[in-house]
Amino acid sequence: MLLDKLEEENRATQRRRLVFVAGFAGVALFLGLLFVAVVFVWPSINARSMTSDVMRGDMTPVAKTKRLEIPTAELTENEAQPAGSSDVTRLRLQSELVPDALTPDGLRVEAGRVADYTSRDQFKDAIGLFQKDIEPELTNPAFAEWNTMAQRDLLVGRDEAFELFVQGKYGEALTKLNAVSEAAKQEISARDDAFQTALNDARSAFEVDSYEKASVGMSRALQLKPDSQEAKQLDEKITKLPAVLTAIGKAAVARVENNLEKEDRHLTTLLSLDPSRTDQAARRAEIRTRMRGTRFANQVVSGMKNVLSQKLSAARENLKTARGIYADRRETKLLSEKIDALADQLQFEKVMAVANAARTADDWEKAEDFYARAGALVADDPNVVGGYHLAGEINQLRRELGRILATPARLAYEPLAQKAAELVSKAKNLAELSPFLSRQSDKVADLIKAYDQKVSIRILSDGLTRITVRGVGQVGATTDRTIQLRPGSYTFEGARAGFRSKLIQVDILPGIEGLVVEIYPNEPV
Repeated sequence: MLLDKLEEENRATQRRRLVFVAGFAGVALFLGLLFVAVVFVWPSINARSMTSDVMRGDMTPVAKTKRLEIPTAELTENEAQPAGSSDVTRLRLQSELVPDALTPDGLRVEAGRVADYTSRDQFKDAIGLFQKDIEPELTNPAFAEWNTMAQRDLLVGRDEAFELFVQGKYGEALTKLNAVSEAAKQEISARDDAFQTALNDARSAFEVDSYEKASVGMSRALQLKPDSQEAKQLDEKITKLPAVLTAIGKAAVARVENNLEKEDRHLTTLLSLDPSRTDQAARRAEIRTRMRGTRFANQVVSGMKNVLSQKLSAARENLKTARGIYADRRETKLLSEKIDALADQLQFEKVMAVANAARTADDWEKAEDFYARAGALVADDPNVVGGYHLAGEINQLRRELGRILATPARLAYEPLAQKAAELVSKAKNLAELSPFLSRQSDKVADLIKAYDQKVSIRILSDGLTRITVRGVGQVGATTDRTIQLRPGSYTFEGARAGFRSKLIQVDILPGIEGLVVEIYPNEPV
């Protein structure tokens, strides 16, 4: 510590001086004694005893007192101190302290003085507290701004206390230091009061939006305590005050103009500069609630208009925005229902358009499919029901007539020919709706007519063979006979005694002429 260094330096200095003074005094004493001995003492040295005692008036001897000897201690390595060891007083301090002996009450005799070591220790404690708590405030440039004279006087007093200490005047040093400390505390307290007053003035002016007064008070406060965080925070707010006041003015103008968006914009700027403005924050919240309601209503109205105009995508965008504002409002749900209904309607119309297009294109299978889809959307629509049944009937006729055309020989069977005639009759009623069905029915009608015309068939045999047309009847034995059969497939069988029966498959096509069937069994049994 600084005090320990000062003490060590003082002790070392005293010891060096003690050695020098003792040496010089010794030489001088030696020379003086030598002179006295030569001039005065030496002649009578043999006549007087050098060992006689000093006697009092009553002839009682006086005990010799032992001379106080000041030991000359050599400097140890730990006692050596560098030059200029004090960074506080900036003075070259010197001391006349000479360590000697302790008195019975705990005091030390030092060069003819008694040192108060209790005061010494108290001084060391006091200077430690002074250097920790008071000196940083005194040496701060801001304190000089407060009272330059007081700073100089207090620091001089501190140095004087140090000077008294190094001189061994511990009690005086302690008294001086205590006086300086008390004066410094009072001055620092006065400075703190002035700071608080300036800060309060700045805050009061700020609260009433008085920028000039707030700036003056703030400058004084920062001059007294430039490191105060409270002052720095208030100074930051005061610096922003002109911009805040400008935003307040613009917001007021926008309010008079009833321009909510503009007012909201200026209030947002204001609150970004000073979030503590509760009145403006409440006003912005009110504005945003009103603007929110207005935007919601606009979206609902626009959505309803788009529904009426069948603008489904635009209406859905309105619904999305409205839900983002108020999802649970009754208006939101109503708009959603209208949009769903519009979506179903547009889908129905789209499906019906495809179905009608297929109907026009004579693609009744596709038309039947899309009429079914339309029925799933709107089940009771008469156009859907009628179109679906019509398409089903035409498709059924097409399939049945198609099977007849695929196997026309079946028309040789009269019941089937009769049924085919009925189908043709039904198809004629729908021929105008389906050209393909009309062509089918015409072809089947021609086939029915053709298969209804019998064809002449000449049968040749040996006159001994009995001829039968399976499923038709007996022809009998003949050598040359012509019969009439409807077009179709027939099996002719010839049977003769002693020979295997002979079977001949004959396909009789409509309108064929000159057909001859020869039957001669020639394979003996």
